[in-house]
This record gives sequence, structure tokens and C-alpha cells, in this order.
Amino acid sequence: MEDSAGAELRVSAPVELPAPVVRGRELAERLHQAEYPGLVRFLLLSGASWTEAQDAAQDAFTQMCRPGARITHPKAWLRTVAWRSWLRQQVRPEDPCADVPDVRSAHWQSPAHAAELGVEERRVVEMLLRLPAKQRAAMAWNLDGFTAQESAQAMGITPEAVRQNLSRARASLKVWLGLEDPGDGPGGEVE
Repeated sequence: MEDSAGAELRVSAPVELPAPVVRGRELAERLHQAEYPGLVRFLLLSGASWTEAQDAAQDAFTQMCRPGARITHPKAWLRTVAWRSWLRQQVRPEDPCADVPDVRSAHWQSPAHAAELGVEERRVVEMLLRLPAKQRAAMAWNLDGFTAQESAQAMGITPEAVRQNLSRARASLKVWLGLEDPGDGPGGEVE
């Protein structure tokens, strides 16, 4: 799978495509209904607002329609492009080196989504959004089925940093859920 920067991501379970690689608009039309909701969910768990997630997801599908786009792993490609699009939305002109936004509360529920989420799901989402930005991003990629290597490539950090951020995120979540005693504390995020 190639993103706009030319990097290649491999997905441990690639999406099955017909014999010839389908390109551009045809692929976007075929995948939109199946992948759009999961793509928006992925961005919401990363900390995007409802409108930011929809904008970034739509941007990814629009970029997929570019002439000459060759995409062999569409799920990974869509998430990488949408995630980067959302990050670009967060960068202010005075701060061109901005990192993953630090979001601490859910502000993305649409009326339909709010009705679908149960009390426990809302609690878990709120806890995920309390995590430091890099831990939250690593967890979102992991929850969507990507390996540490794939997540690291998309996030621009090392696989070891992804694994450490996942470990620390899981430790924090266990403490917050009352499954473990705080002890030393889970620690901060890893660059």
C-alpha cells in the first residue's frame, strides 16, 4: 500500500482484491460503504471530533480517486491517509511541527452514535481519550487490527515505541478499570 509520501505499509491480513488491482474511483466506490464507518470510528478513537473524523475520512476517499493511485492494502492505506489528514487539520500555521493532538474528553457524539453507545462503551471511550496522545494513537491503530510495525510506520515512530505506548496504555486502562492497583503508575508516552 502506498500513501501520499510513497511509504509502503503491509497489513498482516490484507483485504482480498480481485486478480487485477482495482484503481482509483472504482476502488473508492466499492469500499466506501464497507470501510467508511470503521474509518470514522478509528479517527474518533484517535481523538478526532465527529466533524474532523468525517472530513478526514472523506479526504482519504477523495485521495483514493486520484488518477494513477495503486493501492494493494486499502484498509491500511485509508487509515494512514485519513489519520495524517486529521493531524494536518490540527496543525496551526504558527506551529508547523505540531504532534498528535492532546484530547481529554469525547466531543464527537452524533445523536445516532450517542444512542448506539451503551454506558460501558462510553466509559471505555472516555478512558481511551484520557490517555496521552501517542498512547491513544497506538491503541487506536491496535484496536483496528494493525501490528506494531504497521502502526509505527504510519505514526512515524519505532515499533518499540509503539509497543511501549501500548503497554503503558493498557496499564493505565487496567488501573482506571480497577483491575490493578496503581503501584508505580503506568508512566508517560514514548516518542
